[in-house]
Amino acid sequence: MSSGVHIEKSAPSAARFAFFPLIFVLTLVVIASLQTVFLGDSLASRLATVYALAHDGTWRIDRPSDQPPNPFDTLSVDKCEIGGRRLSTKPPVFPFLMTAEYMFLHKTLGWSLERHEDWKKIIQVMTLTFITTTYFLGLVFFARLLGLFMIPSWRSFALFSAFAMGTQFFGYAANMNNHVPATAFLLACLYFGLGLATGQLEPRPWRFFAFGMAAALTFTFDLPSTVFPALVGLYLLYRFPKATLLWGGLGAFPWLALHFTLMTMITGSWVPIQTSRTYYLYEASVWRNPIGVDAMNEPKWLYLFHLTFGRHGSFLLFPVLTLGLLAFLRAVFLRKEPHRGLILGGMVAFVTLSAYYVLHTANYGGAAYGFRWHIATMPVLLLASAPWAERMRPIRFWPPFAVLMSVSMYSAWECLHMPWSASQEWTCRWIFGAGY
Repeated sequence: MSSGVHIEKSAPSAARFAFFPLIFVLTLVVIASLQTVFLGDSLASRLATVYALAHDGTWRIDRPSDQPPNPFDTLSVDKCEIGGRRLSTKPPVFPFLMTAEYMFLHKTLGWSLERHEDWKKIIQVMTLTFITTTYFLGLVFFARLLGLFMIPSWRSFALFSAFAMGTQFFGYAANMNNHVPATAFLLACLYFGLGLATGQLEPRPWRFFAFGMAAALTFTFDLPSTVFPALVGLYLLYRFPKATLLWGGLGAFPWLALHFTLMTMITGSWVPIQTSRTYYLYEASVWRNPIGVDAMNEPKWLYLFHLTFGRHGSFLLFPVLTLGLLAFLRAVFLRKEPHRGLILGGMVAFVTLSAYYVLHTANYGGAAYGFRWHIATMPVLLLASAPWAERMRPIRFWPPFAVLMSVSMYSAWECLHMPWSASQEWTCRWIFGAGY
């Protein structure tokens, strides 16, 4: 993974000072959007665990028949049964942290998940804490990442704007989900990892520690997207074996230890629940007779088309991402492309992640706007286009970018207002029709 050609930095431009005002404005837009709360399967599954931990002292979300049921148990299909216990299928660290915050709110403000009228404000505070804050963090680190590979200019600001308000990262920034924090942690990981790998950041212990911690947090929030930190980590092991193992390991250890300890306590095994389909097929499970988007059985080639360029396609809904796809293709055929090794590594990780989802899923992420499992790949795609975009002549960059950005922003705005919806993308409404 060669670092390629180093780009010398120029004096700060006006564009450089536009980053943080935009971050501030977009964060306010996201905060304003918190007025609307979406209580779908994903959030209900995590809240079922929060309720069980806080009020029953257990990870089990089903309650004895002589007690009122867990109010969130019946609101979600994201659950399984192990050893006669019904559990949420969500990885444990995020619900564990949510429980800690809920207990604080419960003790200090008296808010309770046992009262339906308190649900909205509890969810709003949790969204602000875990999602909006990490959206802000992700934008800061993406701006820093662009600074490693581009001279501060209006082109770098354009790519930053594309990620900040023309992708699902913006679209999912005002509701509870694991993808926004996972992507923010991934960006922190890539900033420290790629900065160290290319020699643009001094190899100090605290930077390896930060890389390890961010990589571990990425893993605990969204395991498949760890393919990106894994590739960067392997290269750091090659270049700085002792520092990566020692300081990177120390940074990663607490979060990995928490994850695997909780998994073992809950299920009796450190292996993710998703590895065994039998856990999902208990007697009352909806997965025995799935309906709607969960009952789709498309050929894999068609599924791949619709999650890339079709009805839920990341490159059709957010066409600004095609800049990254074109950059990947250039790196394949042009040996002297700047940062070629990094770009090809990113392409390998993107293809690996996409192949995993094509082979192991069939429902496009459920009732969601776009293929939500691609969110973590979006900053990588845009970052890959940075060296090429910087060298393009204005006439070849700005007009196409304006068109691609306009469509992407429209999709992102729709996503912000209906993130958990079935076949409501404009691609479904205007071109392909509903998928089921």
